[in-house]
Amino acid sequence: MSFRGRGTGANRGGSFGGRGGRGGFQQPVGPPAQVLEMGTVMHACEGEMVCESINPKIPYFNAPIYLENKTPIGKVDEVLGPINQVYFTVKPQEGIVATSFKAGDKVYIGGDKLLPLEKGRGGPRGGGRGGFSRGGGGGGFSRGGGGGRGGFSRGGGGGFSRGGGEANYRNLSMSRRTSTMPSNTSQNSSVPPAGDGGQEKQKMLLSAETGHFSMVRALHLADLVTELNGFCGVMSVFSSMRYCLGDPSDYSALWAALTFMPFGLFFDFMDGKIARWRKKSSLMGQELDSLADLISFGMAPAAAAFAIGIRTPIDHLFLTFFVLCGLTRLARFNVTVAVLPKDKTGKSKYFEGTPIPTTLSIAAFMAYCVSQDWVQDNLPLGLAAEGTAFEFHPLVLLFVLHGCLMVSKTLHIPKP
Repeated sequence: MSFRGRGTGANRGGSFGGRGGRGGFQQPVGPPAQVLEMGTVMHACEGEMVCESINPKIPYFNAPIYLENKTPIGKVDEVLGPINQVYFTVKPQEGIVATSFKAGDKVYIGGDKLLPLEKGRGGPRGGGRGGFSRGGGGGGFSRGGGGGRGGFSRGGGGGFSRGGGEANYRNLSMSRRTSTMPSNTSQNSSVPPAGDGGQEKQKMLLSAETGHFSMVRALHLADLVTELNGFCGVMSVFSSMRYCLGDPSDYSALWAALTFMPFGLFFDFMDGKIARWRKKSSLMGQELDSLADLISFGMAPAAAAFAIGIRTPIDHLFLTFFVLCGLTRLARFNVTVAVLPKDKTGKSKYFEGTPIPTTLSIAAFMAYCVSQDWVQDNLPLGLAAEGTAFEFHPLVLLFVLHGCLMVSKTLHIPKP
């Protein structure tokens, strides 16, 4: 019941020579410059994802399928259903599990891998009487010889069948995916219609070549709250720098540096709540959130550690390792968030590794050290390997440990 492939150099009537398909061996290419919404996931079946098309065009067979951030997740395996209600299956690539997607998740495709449906309603092609026939077919999206008369058949008679017969799409032969198709059309489907007007508007504003303050107008309220998270992180770093330039006995700037961090956490919580309250997703929101978190919970704690006296060259290497672990953890989250197991509300069930805001536990310990006047030469545990090129403060190992926990793959932290 499906049609697959676009030819490999053979003609469209079944023998070699003549009009080839897309032909030959093609060099692999990277992700496209832009991806378009192709469909929404319905459910998994036999290790593949069954999706409902929300695009007016038909996908090429074996066309790469992506997440919105252009991460490839698989290829189109089969296209199913009547002409007015197209479904397709995605064969996941290595490392991707079909069951990790939930109903309603969107999948994307490159614009150069779509075929206008209107082309299937024109004149004959390959000896048939219409549609995408590839041999003696007579209509619909048929393939092969033998007088097919409709639907997406493969040389048979009608419907989406692969063999002979006078079937239509109501008694179609769908190979191993017969059970995956819904028995009614989309108006009775349990999958909610896709579409996000706010997101489409943001795409338009961000891609516009002209217009005053187009980027500012593209920001949602939740994005502005995320910016406040970044503001707190930057102010914390500046406060740590100001302490280093002033009187070491005046801790006011140091207290300011440590106080800005929990305010950053407050805004980090609020941006998600505001986005769910307003029911608006944002293309920039995820990227802004990661960048702001890196500043507020990565750079800011490292700068505060430097300010209180963790300053040897080896300390610098360890603190840099900590920040880079936070950077890597945030990048991994952006890539894997769509494929992590979800709960009924659509949220991921767990974090992979400790979330970067948990670095505030180290900030709290540094605040306690400041309150006890344990700074500079009075740091807890003192200085190891003193007088050598490898001297360091053992306290910095807290940052190393936390960095390792952030990038752990096996440590799963349940979401509250």
